[in-house]
Amino acid sequence: MTTRMVNFQAMKNTLANVWHLIGGVVISDLGEKRFLFKFFHDVDIDKVIKGAPWTFNNHLLVFHRLLEDEDPMEVPLT
Repeated sequence: MTTRMVNFQAMKNTLANVWHLIGGVVISDLGEKRFLFKFFHDVDIDKVIKGAPWTFNNHLLVFHRLLEDEDPMEVPLT
């Protein structure tokens, strides 16, 4: 993992423009270099997951589909 910070607003704008999602996405900054992506259509989730790997400014974006009661801060990034 990198020590450089991600420009959160730039990442949100760039990914929304690149992905062209049907239902859109809400991206929240959870801190500790973690972001929560909330998709509104399964087709959008599938498009993003199948299009991986994704990067933003040379930062690798690691996606994990959360289970119902899963804490996003506890998901291993390996």
